[in-house]
Amino acid sequence: MRIHHLEVTAFGPFADTAAVDFDELSAGGVFLLTGATGAGKTSVLDAVCFALYGQVPGDRAGARHLRSDHAAPGLAPRVVLRLSIGDRTFRFTRSPAWTRPKQRGSGETKVPAHVLVEELRDAGWVGLTNRLDDAGLLVGELLGMTAAQFTQVAMLPQGRFQAFLRATSSERHAVLQKLFRTDRFEQVERWLVERRTSTRRASEAAAQRVVAVLNRIQEAAATELPAGWEDDLAGAAERGDVARWADDVAVHAAEVADTARLERDTAARCLVEAEESLVEARRLRDLQARADAAARDLVALSARTDELAALRDRLTAHRRAAPLAGLVAQARRCSAVAGQATGRWQACRAELVEVEHLPEASGAAISAALHEAVAARAVAESFRKREHDLRTAHTRRVEQVARADALAQTVASLDDAIAEHPAMLASARADLDVSQAAAARVASLADDVAATEELLASVRRHDVLVSDLTTARAELAAATSAALVAKEAYLEIREARINGMAAELAGALAVGCACPVCGSASHPSPARAGALAVGREREDAARKAHEDAAFVQQGHEVHVATLSTELDGLADRLGGVDRAALPEQLEAARAALRDARALASQAEAREQQLVALETRADAAREARDRAAPDLAATRQAVEALTSSIAAITAELDELLGDEAPDLETLINLRAARCSRLEQAQRAFAAYDEAVRASADAAQAVTAAAHDAGFEDASDAAAALLAPDEADGIEGALTGAEGARLAAERVLADADTRAAVSLPAPDVDVAVVAQRLAADTARAASSAHDAAAARARRLRSLEEQLGARLDAWAPLREQHALVAGLSHLAEGKGPDNPLRIRLAAYVLSERLRQVVAAANERLSRMTGQRYSLEHSDDRGAGEQRGGLSLRIRDDWNGVPRDPATLSGGETFVVSLALALGLADTVAHEAGGTDIDTLFIDEGFGSLDADTLEDVMDTLDTLRDGGRVVGLVSHVPELRSRITTQLEVVKGRTGSTLRPVLAGG
Repeated sequence: MRIHHLEVTAFGPFADTAAVDFDELSAGGVFLLTGATGAGKTSVLDAVCFALYGQVPGDRAGARHLRSDHAAPGLAPRVVLRLSIGDRTFRFTRSPAWTRPKQRGSGETKVPAHVLVEELRDAGWVGLTNRLDDAGLLVGELLGMTAAQFTQVAMLPQGRFQAFLRATSSERHAVLQKLFRTDRFEQVERWLVERRTSTRRASEAAAQRVVAVLNRIQEAAATELPAGWEDDLAGAAERGDVARWADDVAVHAAEVADTARLERDTAARCLVEAEESLVEARRLRDLQARADAAARDLVALSARTDELAALRDRLTAHRRAAPLAGLVAQARRCSAVAGQATGRWQACRAELVEVEHLPEASGAAISAALHEAVAARAVAESFRKREHDLRTAHTRRVEQVARADALAQTVASLDDAIAEHPAMLASARADLDVSQAAAARVASLADDVAATEELLASVRRHDVLVSDLTTARAELAAATSAALVAKEAYLEIREARINGMAAELAGALAVGCACPVCGSASHPSPARAGALAVGREREDAARKAHEDAAFVQQGHEVHVATLSTELDGLADRLGGVDRAALPEQLEAARAALRDARALASQAEAREQQLVALETRADAAREARDRAAPDLAATRQAVEALTSSIAAITAELDELLGDEAPDLETLINLRAARCSRLEQAQRAFAAYDEAVRASADAAQAVTAAAHDAGFEDASDAAAALLAPDEADGIEGALTGAEGARLAAERVLADADTRAAVSLPAPDVDVAVVAQRLAADTARAASSAHDAAAARARRLRSLEEQLGARLDAWAPLREQHALVAGLSHLAEGKGPDNPLRIRLAAYVLSERLRQVVAAANERLSRMTGQRYSLEHSDDRGAGEQRGGLSLRIRDDWNGVPRDPATLSGGETFVVSLALALGLADTVAHEAGGTDIDTLFIDEGFGSLDADTLEDVMDTLDTLRDGGRVVGLVSHVPELRSRITTQLEVVKGRTGSTLRPVLAGG
C-alpha cells in the first residue's frame, strides 16, 4: 500500500482545505513531518486512518468531534485519500458526522457521516460503494487488516511500544490479541468448555436415565442395589456388573412366577368341584319345594267347587243375552232422543205464538213465514254498498277540505317569503364583500407582524449581547493575564534548564560511549545536577501550559470580536426605532391580523349562504306557481262530494223508516227473525222423526227377547254383564283349571318323585365350601398374575437398561476426550506444566516471531549490544506465563527487565520492537506490503551516535521503494532530513507547507 495524495478540509486543526502530495515527499525515501507542539502533526496521520477506516487511532478514537472549530460555519469536513494497493489505485472520500446551520431560520441540522470509495480504471474513476459498512468490508479485504492493525503497522504510535515493552503478560496479551486477531483461538477455548459442559450434561443425563431404570428394577423386585454403586456407577457399568445384576434379578422373578402358576391351577380344580356340589344341592332343594307347592294347590281347588259352578251359570246366561245387547241399547237411545226432541219443539212453538203471532204453529205456516223473512233481509243487505259509498264520500270530503286549507296556508307563506328575500340577499352580499376584503389584507398584515417581531427580537438580542460582551471582555482580560504569567514561567524554566544542560548531557553518558559535546569516550568528572535542576519534562510541561494559555487567550479575543461585530450590526439596524413602543405595535398588529383572518375564514361560508338564499328564493316562486292551480281544483272536488252525500242519505232514510235507527240494526233484526224461523222449522222436523224411531225400536227388542228364551226385554237386560265383569269371571274359571293341570303335571314328573324320596340337602354348607374355594382360587390367580407381571416388567426393564447402558458408554468416552482437550486448552491439565492457554500459546509463538524480527534491527541500532528475549516463565504475580520479555546485554551476558533501560535505550528497543511487530502483523494479514510508513516521535531522547544508528536502520526500511515519514520536532532531524512536511500553527487554524530537498 502506497499513499499518493491527501486532502483535508475543516478537519482537526485545519480550518480550510490543505493538501499533501506524498509522491513529491517520497522522492528521497524519508521525509520529516514537523511543526510546533499542537500544530497538528498527528492529525495528518489521523486523517489517513479516518479516510480508510472512518476512525482515528489510539485514545483519540473516542472523540466524536472531528470537524475543525476554526472552519466556517457552513463548510463541510472532508478527507480525500488517494492510494495504490498492488496495481490498483483507489480514492477514499469520507466526511464525519457534523452539524451545520439551518438554511432557513435559526438552529442547526445534523449531517450524517458519508463515504465514497472509487477506483481508477481505463474510463476514469468508477464508484465502488457509498455505504459505510460496505466501505469498511472493502478496506478489510484490500488491506487484510483491522484499524488497530493498520495503526500498529503503518503508524508506529507515539509512546505505545515503550508501554508494550514494559507491560505485564496480561497487558501484552490484550495488545497482541487485538493485532493478531487470535480471538478465534479463545472461541475454540470457549467452544471446548461449552462442549465439555454439554458432553458432561449428556453423560450425566444418560447416567440419570440408567439410574431411573435401576430404581424401577429395585422397586419392581423389592431389592436393594449393590453397595458402592451410588459412588461409582460408571465403573460398575464398564465392568458389566450392572447388566449381570439385572439379569439375575429377572431370572429369579421368572422362577417365582412358575411356582405361582402351579398353585393357581390346583386352586382352580378345587373350585370347580365345590361349584358342582353347590349346584346339585340347590337342584334337590328346588324339586322338593315344587312338589310341596303342587299338593297344596290341589287341596285349595277342591274347596272352591260350588263357587266355581255358580260362576259358570252366570257366564252361560250372559252369553245367551249377549246378542240382544245392541237392540236393548238402541231402544233406550231412541226413547231418550224422542223425549229431548219433544221438549225442544214445545219451547219453539210457544215462542212462535208469542213473537210471530202465528195463529197455527204447523210446518206449512213456519215455511211461509220463513220465505217472507229471507226476502226482507236480502233487501236490507243490498243497501250495504250504498252505505259504504256514503262513508267514503264523507272521508274524501274531509281530506279534500284539509288539503284545501293546507294549500291556502302554503300559498300565503310563500307570498310572505317571496316578499322577504330581496332584503336578505342584499345583507348576505354585503357580508361576503366584507370577508373578501379582509382576506385581501391578511398577507400585508402578516408581513407587518413578522417585521415587528424581528425588530423586537433584535432589541432583545441587543440587550443580551451587551451583557455577554461585558462578560467576554472580563474573561479576555483574565485570559490575557494568565497567558502572560504562563509565558514568564516558561521563560524562567527554559533559562534554568539551559543553565543546567551540562548535567543533563552528563546524565545520558554511558561507559565506553562518546560524549556528544567533546567526542571523548572517557568521562572522568561528569557534571552533576543540582537540587533545583530543571529537566526536559518540566520544560515541556511549562511550554505546553504557555501554549494552552495563549490558545485560550486567542479564543477569547475571537469571541469578543464576534460579539462586537454582531452588536454593531444590531445597533445600525435599530437606529431610529422607538423600542418602547414595539410591544404595543406588535400586539396591535397581531390583533388586526387575527380579526382579518377571522373575517377571511368566513368568506367561503358567507358565499355558500348567499348561494343558498338565491336557491331558496327561486324555489319559493316555483312552489307558489305550482300550489295555486292545486288549490282551485281541490275546492271543486269538495263541492262535488257534498252533492253525492246528500243523495245517498235520502235513499237510506226511506229504507229505514221507523223500523230501525240505522242500516246495520235493520239487517240484524231481519237476520234474527230468519234465524228464529229456521230453528223452529228444524225443531219440528226432529220431533216428528224421533217419535217414529222410538216406537220401531221397542217393537224389535221385545221380539228378540222371546226368541232367546227370556220372558221379556227386561229379563234379557238383567242377564247382561258388564264387559269387565264377564272377563273377570272367565279368567277366574280358566286360572283354576290351569292351576289344577299344572299341579298334577308336577306331581307326575319322575325327577320330582325321585327328589321327594331323598332327604333334604344342606345348601348353606355347600355355599360356604364354594366361597372358600373361590377365595383360594382368586388369591392364587392374583399371586400368579403379579409374579408374571413382575417377571415380564423386570425382563423389559433389563432390556431398557441394556439399551441405556449402550447409549451411555460412547457419551462417557466422548466426555473424557473433550474434558482432557478443554483442560489442556485452558492451561489447567497435567500435560500443560507452563499453564499456558491455547490463545496465549499462539500469541507466544507470534511474540517469538516479533522478537526475532525486532532483534535484526536492534542489533544494528545498539552496536550488537542489546537483544530481546522471549520467555515462557511467569512474571511476579502472574498466574500464567508465555508472554514475558527480557533485555539481554551482551556486554555482560545478563538478561534484565526492560524497566531498567534508560530513556534513550527504551526508545531504541521500542522502535525495534515496533518495526518487528509491524513486519509480523503485515505478514499475518496476508502479506500486504506497506510502502508508506509513519514513525511518531521519540527521537529527542537519543544521543548523536544512537540517533545515527537509528537513522541507518530506518534507511534500510526504504529498500524496495518504501517511504518512511518521521513525526518529530527534534532540530537535528530537521537538518538531516531536508524533505519535510511542516504543519504551521495559526490563530485561524493550521496549514501544511511542504519543504522539498534543494527547494
